[in-house]
This record gives sequence, C-alpha cells and structure tokens, in this order.
Amino acid sequence: MMIDTDFGVPSPSPLPSGAQGRFSARLQVPLLAGLLLGIGGGTLAGLYARSAEATVFLMRWVVKPVEQAFMLAMFLLIVPLLVSALVSGVVRLRTMAGTRRLLLSILVHMFAASLAAALIGLAMANLFRPGDVVPAEIGQQLLSVSPPAVSGTWLDAAFSYTQAQRWVVLVILGSGLAGLVLTFLRSGQSGRALARSERVYAAAMRMLERIARLTPLVVACFMFDLTLVFGWHLLLYLSAYVAVVVAALLLQVGLTFFAVVWMRGGLLPLAFLRGVQEPAVIAFCTSSSNATLPSALRAAEQDLALPAREARLVMSVGTIANQGGTAIYTAVTVLFIAQFFGMDLSLAEQGLVLGVATLAGMGTIGVPAGSLPTVAGVLALTGLPAGGIGLVVGVDRLLDMFRTMVNVVGDIAIAIAVAREPQASNRSLEERG
Repeated sequence: MMIDTDFGVPSPSPLPSGAQGRFSARLQVPLLAGLLLGIGGGTLAGLYARSAEATVFLMRWVVKPVEQAFMLAMFLLIVPLLVSALVSGVVRLRTMAGTRRLLLSILVHMFAASLAAALIGLAMANLFRPGDVVPAEIGQQLLSVSPPAVSGTWLDAAFSYTQAQRWVVLVILGSGLAGLVLTFLRSGQSGRALARSERVYAAAMRMLERIARLTPLVVACFMFDLTLVFGWHLLLYLSAYVAVVVAALLLQVGLTFFAVVWMRGGLLPLAFLRGVQEPAVIAFCTSSSNATLPSALRAAEQDLALPAREARLVMSVGTIANQGGTAIYTAVTVLFIAQFFGMDLSLAEQGLVLGVATLAGMGTIGVPAGSLPTVAGVLALTGLPAGGIGLVVGVDRLLDMFRTMVNVVGDIAIAIAVAREPQASNRSLEERG
C-alpha cells in the first residue's frame, strides 16, 4: 500500500508479480463448467422434459431463487460501491483542473467508442442486409408477437429509464458532486471523508469476494433458464439478423477495444481478455451492466491493476454513458426492419439513425431489454412501422446478453486507456513519490 501524501490515506498499489488475474484464473474452469452445464441441462430439459414435475420444481425452487438472490445482492452492492468509488476517485484528483481533464478524457473516449459502434452496426447491416432473407410468411408470424408498450415522444422512448433504475443516475450525480465539494475542503477534512469512503469500498469488495464464490452456480442457473424457455426455432428464422448483430458486436471488441487497450493503454489484447473474463461472463448471463459493476470494478483494480482513481470513475460513469452494444443493436435492428418492409433508408435517414444510435450508446441504463424503447423511438422517427419491433422481440433476450457483455468489456477498455495516458501516469508517479 502507498500513502497519499495529501490526505494520509492508503492508496491502492500495484499487485505483486503473478498476483494479477489469479482470482480469475481460479474461477475460469468452474465458470466454463457452469456455463456448459446450464446450456446442456436447459437444452435437454426443453427437448424432453419441459413440463415434467422435476423441471417445474427445479425452476421454481432452485433456478429462479438463485437468480433473484444474486441479482438482489449485486444491486444492493451498487449503492455503496458507486458512492465510495466516485467520492474517493474525485477527491483523489485534488483540483478542479484535474477533474475536468479526467472527465473530459473519459467522455471523449466513450463518445468515440459509441460512434465507432454505431458506424460498425450500420456498415454490417448495409453489407449483409439481413432483412432481405426473412420469408414474408415467417415475418408475419413474428410480427404477431406483442411489442412492449411505448408512449410519449420519440425522445422519451429513446432515452426512457424504468422507475427502478432512475436512482442509479441520481447516485452517480450526487456522489460526483459530493466528491467535487470535498476537493474544496482542507486536507484533514477531505482525508477523513476519503478514509471513510475507502472503508466502505473495502467492505463492499469483501462481501463481493464471498458472493463471487457462488458465481459458477449462478451462471449455470441463468443459462439453464435461458435455454429452457427460449424459442430456439426463432434462431433459424432470424439467423442472418442474429449473426450480423453478434458479428458487429465482436468487431467492436476486436477492432475498437483491442485498438484502445493496445494503442492507448499499451496492453496486449490477450492479456486484456484474461483480465475481463469474469465480468464478461457475469454480464453475458445477467444481461445487466449495473449488476456486473461490482465484478467489473474488482477486475479493473485487482486483475488489471489499474489505479483506483481512474478505474472507479470510468466504471461508475460507464454504467450510464458507455453502451456501445446498444448503439450497434439499435443501428442493425432499425436497418433490418427497414429492409424487411422494403423501405430502404436514405443517406440522410441513416445519418439520423447514426446520430440517435450514438447518443443511445451514451445514455442508456444497463438493464435487461433496455434497448427496445430506443429502437421503437428510432422507428417512429424514421417513419418505419412501429410494429416491426415484433420481428426481434423473440431473440432480444439472447442479443441482450451479447451487447451487455460488450458494454462491460468496453468500460474496462476505456478505463485502461484513461488510466495509462501520459498525464494520468505522471499523476500516479507524483502521488507515489
């Protein structure tokens, strides 16, 4: 541990050689086993024993309770982690100038990543045109699925949050403001506030360490549930659309994020993948960036040894301002629906889709199915049939898993780039000196 010379508060120090990634390495095999067990068990139960009493009992008394308990525990940890991470991160900047520079760097990186995601989505949808391959009769069956109700203006639809999630934004804004206020206080007062914040953060992390031991079981339950209730036949009908979305999401990781961590952060892509594997699996299974925040924070600070100040700020802000997966999903889905109805969008209309998708990637709360209102809003804005969203409702849950994983990986990639910028490195050296 290093001592913060201004406040007298211990600062996180780099992990000793060989310690980075040790926790993830221990969980790698159990996580993979849980993933495969859940998929295999759910597939077999869906094919041969969907209505059997044993399957109903397992879902009601084991699978669902484990899922709900895990999600509840993760969401309970979000408040102490967000508050302590933001307060300690901002206070450690010490000056308003440092705060502005860091926040500007974070927002620039996130906007660039969101814009790149929207461009990739549009390019893939125009190149492969997945909407042209869906037979008309299959499309009519899919359209019979009732889409989620969307009310209000297109702006309200595009950026609406569920009532239960609005507090996340309030916590982020309030904690950031509290941290800024503390920078104006004397060193002793700020130091005491920072010490309390660090203790809260450490306690939440210790609780997370205990919960994480059950992660393989949680992963198995989530995947069993998904494969049991998911209509796999829809993948045959929408295979081209699903393939384009997934390919675009993987390109966002392979092109954008690998370039960010390698060129801006000086980290090899393989080392980056090893460091993010645990939060990526949790994000994939839960479809919630918010629920994955505790694991992502630990991966950034422990597995990748990023400075607490930059890592905590980036990961906290990223819960609402870095949803590149949403930008890709929005762009591809809107063009897919347009192609299905034979209503190709003009360059101006595609430019509008690009702008809205980019903004959606900068302002969508990370909750399951949180992108459907955005798509509905863009459909209304471009004059496409609103009922077209029924084409994708059946596979939204599956694609939500992929885009949430990309969102979380993107948060960590940007944290690496911001933390290893020259000015950030110089500040860290000054503190440790």
